[in-house]
Amino acid sequence: MSQLLQDVRLSLRRMRRELGFTLVIIATLALAIGATTAVFSVVYQVLLRPLPYTEPERLVRLFQSSPRMERMGVSLRVLQAWRERTHSFQSLEGMTVRDFTLTGDGPAERLRSGRVTVNLLPMLGVRPILGQGFGAEMEVAGRDQVLLLSHALWQRRFGGSPDVVGRTLNLSGRPYTVLGVLPADFRLAPGADIWTPLAPDLAGGERPEDIFLRALGRLRPGIPVERAREELDALATSMAHEEAFAGEASGARVLPLHAQVVEDTQAQLWLLAGVVALVLLVACANVANLLLARASAREREVSVRAALGASRVQLMRQFLVESGMLALAGGAAGLLLSLWGMDVLRVLVPVEVLPPDAVRLEPHALAIAGALSLLTSVLFGLVPALRAARADGRGALGGLHGGRGATGQGRARAALVVAQVALALVPLVGAGLMLRTLHSLHQVPLGFEPRGVTVAEVFVPAEKYKDDAARRVVLASVLERVRGLTGVESAGLASTVPLWGRKGLATVLLPGEPASVAETRELSTFRTASDSYFATLRIPIKEGRGLEASDGPGTAPVVVVSETFARTWFPGRSAVGQRVKLTFDDEPFREVVGVVGDVHHDSVDAAPASEVYLPVGQFEVLYMLLAVRTSQDMAALAPILRETLRAVDPDLPLVQVRSMVDLVDANLGSTQVLGTLLAALAVLGLVLAGVGLYGVLAYSVSQRTRELGIRIALGARDSQLMWLVVGQGVRLAAVGVALGLVGAAVLARSLSGLLYGVGEFDAFTFGVVPLLLGAVALLASWLPARRALRVPPNEALRGDG
Repeated sequence: MSQLLQDVRLSLRRMRRELGFTLVIIATLALAIGATTAVFSVVYQVLLRPLPYTEPERLVRLFQSSPRMERMGVSLRVLQAWRERTHSFQSLEGMTVRDFTLTGDGPAERLRSGRVTVNLLPMLGVRPILGQGFGAEMEVAGRDQVLLLSHALWQRRFGGSPDVVGRTLNLSGRPYTVLGVLPADFRLAPGADIWTPLAPDLAGGERPEDIFLRALGRLRPGIPVERAREELDALATSMAHEEAFAGEASGARVLPLHAQVVEDTQAQLWLLAGVVALVLLVACANVANLLLARASAREREVSVRAALGASRVQLMRQFLVESGMLALAGGAAGLLLSLWGMDVLRVLVPVEVLPPDAVRLEPHALAIAGALSLLTSVLFGLVPALRAARADGRGALGGLHGGRGATGQGRARAALVVAQVALALVPLVGAGLMLRTLHSLHQVPLGFEPRGVTVAEVFVPAEKYKDDAARRVVLASVLERVRGLTGVESAGLASTVPLWGRKGLATVLLPGEPASVAETRELSTFRTASDSYFATLRIPIKEGRGLEASDGPGTAPVVVVSETFARTWFPGRSAVGQRVKLTFDDEPFREVVGVVGDVHHDSVDAAPASEVYLPVGQFEVLYMLLAVRTSQDMAALAPILRETLRAVDPDLPLVQVRSMVDLVDANLGSTQVLGTLLAALAVLGLVLAGVGLYGVLAYSVSQRTRELGIRIALGARDSQLMWLVVGQGVRLAAVGVALGLVGAAVLARSLSGLLYGVGEFDAFTFGVVPLLLGAVALLASWLPARRALRVPPNEALRGDG
């Protein structure tokens, strides 16, 4: 132990004496370890940390499936049958969502409720932190007017007061009693404010077959997911032939809950983790090069120590302790940088891509930073330590500085530079492909103009406005007042807007077709809209007319369709004047009165769907989005809209307000974030590779000072000497690029599912990136060469190098 402490003291003294050298190494490691710690912290939070439930590995997500749609919600009727007829599950539960309007205590507020079977929370092992949970008797209509508060709503609306238990809240005109408060980390349904029991109102016409659930289950101990999947799929196929389950899907799917939760983000996060690991390796190679350079200056010292009796183990230990101290300091600085990196991730990563609680640094990040520090100390400290172990006392008596040891060390450093260039090329290609994808996405014609449009969700309480006529009157009043606001160019209503994430699906029938055709036909999307909706979003009318205020109850049923719909159903002829029927619609047939341009409703990178627009006046309305084209920004408009709704009815809540530009940006969020982070990591790797190449060549020039002096004395031209040095750097970079292109091809293949408008082996990217690396290599080679030419021949010939 005393020997180890002595090595630590010697290392600290050397670090203080060579402060500039020490700071360069610590800064290099800090950047790499900080980036790696931040990324791996997010990877752990999202992909590796177990779900906050009891025995989460036994939890699964269940779906009904059909040939047209692989994953669908499970009807309550089917879930109840699965409970009775399966043996693989210990319990099967479900939830759906419902919206309430909270009134009577402050401004009206729309609350989203997770409506759950009463045993769902016990199945997950979730218990209220305050109050009590649901009882079996509450799964009956009339006894279900109880609720549990989310932790966020408890803090925001009630100030975290424990007195909230037992209070009565007015939800959509009905009294609900607060039973308790759920834990802060319970987020089974993102955005849910409250939780209520699922009790079908049979007397009110609510049927179990009409309630579709997000179904979850707990497997019996020892039952694998595959066995449960086979059992459930066979049961669903059998039930589809029973009269009692007519119309239900004929298949089922079972997925581990954790896998289903993370499937949308895991590919990008693992990719990012792989890239940041490459950058860490580049940094380690860079530091190893620096330490090898310093080791050459310490050969005489090491030889003297060997001549005085130091063993190989002692010499190795000294070098490993020094590298460990440097790695420890770099890790500590990297941990501080990772805290800043997490703040950057919070800004860059949209909520739609990662939940806010996933972007945080927890105590486990200390373990990650510590492990990375240990790993890096081994990676960059092992080569100098092994070289020190081979030292002997003969070097103390003669200058071996330029001998075989230096030659071997030069080869080792050249190999490290080749590795640096190869590793740096991989993230550069990945960043290039993602940035090209992002550019292509920004060039996509959306079919509407998002700039200047603000969207707000208006929730009309069904309990207060019991029929469609009453709801239409209040919405018309809202629309009229909004159109009269200062700065408003136009305004319209729709059941959903592009990129909002909500849509309706329906099957289309043409005159003379039997209803049975609907079972095999592809679905079209539909939405309801008011007059001026197309004008507000500037969706062009290609043929006929748009929706008008006169398209109301009692008038001829009409519909407006998209260009894709018109081409699909009426190829080679005009769609205007044709008649179509939507299978869910009470109207027998609707006349197509207009064709509008295609719109990217679902995603910027998805082809426009076959769209149908129904008039607000001819279809039921409840949740409507108010689209406003105005010169005011969203922040200024939101309070004005809220007051406008209150003027119409104090019980009308304005739920959420977003700009269309924000919706477009959020839709591009994962691509934007991945491209930005890859670019940042790629630049870091490029800088480190350039510094490493410069270090090798600068060292080579210092070792060849006598040789260069002799060449100058014999009449060598500057251009010849310049190429002697630059050529060495170019050759090293060329070998690195050749090796790196192999790794880049592997990365490009893994990125193929994320690319848009660019091939995985895009010639532009694979051509420009090597040229960029070549330019950096030329600069890193030119600087040492330029310095070599400034050495006077007489001084070079006097040197002992």
